[in-house]
Amino acid sequence: MPTHLIIGAGAGLVAAALFASAATAAALAGILFYLSPLPLCLAGLGWGRSPVLLAGLTGTVVIAASLGAGTAAAFVLTIAAPIAVLVHLLLLSRPAGPDAPAGAMEWYPPGRLVGWAALIAGLLAGLLVLLLGYDQESYQQSIREILDHSALKELDRDGTIFTKETVEGLSVVLAKALPAAFAIVWLTIVLFNLWLGGVIVAASGRSLRPWPNLQDLELPNVFVAVFAVAILASFIPGILGLLATGLAGAMLFAYVLQGLAVIHVYSRGSPFRILLLTVVYLGILLLGWVAVLVAILGLGEPLFGLRARSVQGGQPPNDNKPD
Repeated sequence: MPTHLIIGAGAGLVAAALFASAATAAALAGILFYLSPLPLCLAGLGWGRSPVLLAGLTGTVVIAASLGAGTAAAFVLTIAAPIAVLVHLLLLSRPAGPDAPAGAMEWYPPGRLVGWAALIAGLLAGLLVLLLGYDQESYQQSIREILDHSALKELDRDGTIFTKETVEGLSVVLAKALPAAFAIVWLTIVLFNLWLGGVIVAASGRSLRPWPNLQDLELPNVFVAVFAVAILASFIPGILGLLATGLAGAMLFAYVLQGLAVIHVYSRGSPFRILLLTVVYLGILLLGWVAVLVAILGLGEPLFGLRARSVQGGQPPNDNKPD
């Protein structure tokens, strides 16, 4: 068997082991699931499309044999298929324009990749909502049942803290927040693993494409309209509003990333750059309104050309290193 196919099969086995461990070991579930896409990212970014497809197929077969078809379907929908699609996009290229050096290639822009990943996140969040219930009442009931069987009951066995009224109120809040939260978490996991996989294969000399300059991250302008429609639709009562909430959450995170790219460009050359970036990142993690402000900055980039103004104002040019 060719080496690249062996790599793909091995990556699939490792991904399946991580995913299966996350499904069976509660203590390590978060960490293991967070890293389960990484083997597929390494196989795809370092060896190509065929290995990542074989990795996804191998992982699916192993999980189906060990944990059943339902868990295998979850692996395909949340990891194998999306990673294969995103790796395919990352490896797309075409000859550069006539003004470029001979033999230069133009690679798929990272901003478009983030946009597609956000759309996939919104679709998966919508699928999660429909799996929990096809209407508002059945969806809400599924959330209540999840809370009834959660660790909350173990923490409060006598029912003095998590009373019926408290659980009901919590279920209402969780039902509204779940689609957006799922989309944001999934998008974070996938983009982080693609970034980490790119760093690893670039450091090893195996990268099939040059490292993109993430400070130039720019979503296509059409996604502004997609974001606006998703936000407006999220106010529709019932299941349609919940479906739109997932897409709105994913698009919000995508524009947070674009806003961060703007901040990275503007902070270059500042003696307080590390402090500023630390405060911004911590603010996004701890305070929701900071993320909204950064997303607004990202939304304003296409209209005001903030990064272009920074360069014209005398900021040093971008480098081509991870930032």
